[in-house]
Amino acid sequence: MPVPTLLSASLLLSMNQPLSICSQDDRSPSRVSMTGVVSDVKNGNQGYCTLTLVGDACAVTAGHCLHVLGEAEFFTDSAGQPPQMPETYRYTVDKSWIRALQTRIGNDWSVVRLKPNSVTGLLAGKVHGFVEAQLSPSVGSDTALELHAVRKTSQGYELLRSNGNVLWTESSIIFHDLDTGAGSSGALILDSATGRAVGIHTHGGCDTMKNNKATYIANVPKLVSAIKECRGY
Repeated sequence: MPVPTLLSASLLLSMNQPLSICSQDDRSPSRVSMTGVVSDVKNGNQGYCTLTLVGDACAVTAGHCLHVLGEAEFFTDSAGQPPQMPETYRYTVDKSWIRALQTRIGNDWSVVRLKPNSVTGLLAGKVHGFVEAQLSPSVGSDTALELHAVRKTSQGYELLRSNGNVLWTESSIIFHDLDTGAGSSGALILDSATGRAVGIHTHGGCDTMKNNKATYIANVPKLVSAIKECRGY
């Protein structure tokens, strides 16, 4: 198997993150199609993260999710229900094209390419759509946000939506109050007004420090470069 191309090898934060609910849990079923789950199928799907498409073949998640980057699976449009033909919603991560870095809060990200579906031959973004990443700074205090993240249940995975705000930013960190939980790592944070991705959720803390934390995409030059490289511009 090809060795992943890395920008850093500082890895392996726990996937068993506690709930990080900011005040009242306002999460509800999500119906977006460009967000799914990425897991290590060869390790029995022990760990998993949220992954979101940012191009026809490009997707983004957290850097500490590197060890679960095996296969991505997406949902149908009906409230995160599993598809009737699951093999047509699965895409293998191209291990020859991974850009990842995890050195600290605010510098924790992965950009990957997904291979075409083995059944349909189609690229994930052509089927499920994708979001545009905001590559220049754009958020301020109280910017309205939304997040779509995966949660594992006894029946499989489900997709949940959270709404919240930017609390403040500090260099490459977005402090936010979007409700998150186990599996939310890697979920893209969207500016509700523009629909563009402005951050990558990586660390909880609302239960103890009154805020959750994300990598601020536009303020991490290597991340911006990786997204541009993946998308070919």
